Amino acid sequence: MTRLGVWYDFRNPARWRLPWQQLYRETLNQAAHAEQLGFASIWLSEHHFSEEGYLPSLPAMLGALAQRTSRARLGTAVLLAPLHHPLRLAEDLAVVDQLSAGRLDVGLAPGYKPDEFAVLGVPRNERGTRTDETIEILRLAWRGQQFSYTGRHFHFEDVVVAPPPAQQSGPPIWVGGSSLAAARRAARYGTCFMPDSGAGPDVYEAYRTQTSGPPRLATNRVLFAADSRDKAWEICGDHLLYQFNAYRKWFSAAGDDDAHGAELTDPAVLSPEHYFVGTPDDILTAVKESQQRLGYEELVFWARPPGMPIEHSTASLELIARHVLPALQQTAS
Repeated sequence: MTRLGVWYDFRNPARWRLPWQQLYRETLNQAAHAEQLGFASIWLSEHHFSEEGYLPSLPAMLGALAQRTSRARLGTAVLLAPLHHPLRLAEDLAVVDQLSAGRLDVGLAPGYKPDEFAVLGVPRNERGTRTDETIEILRLAWRGQQFSYTGRHFHFEDVVVAPPPAQQSGPPIWVGGSSLAAARRAARYGTCFMPDSGAGPDVYEAYRTQTSGPPRLATNRVLFAADSRDKAWEICGDHLLYQFNAYRKWFSAAGDDDAHGAELTDPAVLSPEHYFVGTPDDILTAVKESQQRLGYEELVFWARPPGMPIEHSTASLELIARHVLPALQQTAS
C-alpha cells in the first residue's frame, strides 16, 4: 500500500499575501482536517530569509501540530541539518516527540541555498560533513545517556540530552535529496531515504542495494484534484508556476545548470512525472504507476501550494481522500 501524506511550507507570497496569523490558523486547521480525512502523515519543510516567509521554524510548528493532531505522523521534509547546532536540534526534536507521543519522523538534508549559509556563517562546502555529524550526534543524544563526541566540526564531552524522545532510540531519520550522494548517505547510516521528485530509478536502486538497514523509501510529488483536468489546472496553475519558478531561481543560484533559463509562464510544460494534476482517477493512475516503477512506501504532496485560497486546497484534499485513499487501500488488501 502507498500511504499519502500532506506537506506544508507556509509560504505567503506578496502576490497573494494574507495576514500571517490568518495563514497560520487556516493551514493548521487544514492539517488537522487532513488527519481526520485519513492522510497518514503531515510534513513540514524549512528555508530561511525569504521574503515570502517560507517556514523558518520547524520545531515551533511541529509543536503546534502535535497539539492539534493525535494519530498522523509528523515529519520534517526536510530540515537543513548544517544550519542547526546538533545538540540544540536533538533537544528541540526530543521535546516535539514527547509532545506528539512518539509520532515524529526527522527528515534532513545538507541544503543548497547559498544565502542561507552566508547569512548564518556556515561554510557551504562543509554542508555534507556537517550533515553526517548531525546524524551521528542525534543518534547518540537520543539514547538518553551521557556521551562524548569528537568530529571535524563538533566536539563535546560528557553531555546529556533530556528529556529523551518518546520513541525508543529516537525518531526515525530520513535522508532527503535526489542525488546518488544522498542515496549513499542514507545507505551508509542505515536511515530511511526520501528522494525528491527529480530522483531517477538509479538513485532508488543505489539506496536499496547499499543500505545497512531495512530499506524504507518515501518521495514527494505535487497532487491537485478537481472534477476535471482543465478545472484542476485552472485553479492551481498559477500557484504551481510560482512555486516552480521560485525553486528554479534558488537552484540556479546554487549552481544547477539545468535551472537556468527564462521564467516559465505556461503550466502545460510542467512534467507529468512530477505533477499529478487532474481528476481523482488521473491522480490514482499516476500514483500507482509511479509507485510500481520506484517502489516507495509513502508519497508526500503539497497540500496548499503557495498563495492558494484555503477553500481550493481543502476541496482538493477532500476529493483525494474520498476517491484516491480508499482505492489505494483496496489495492493493498
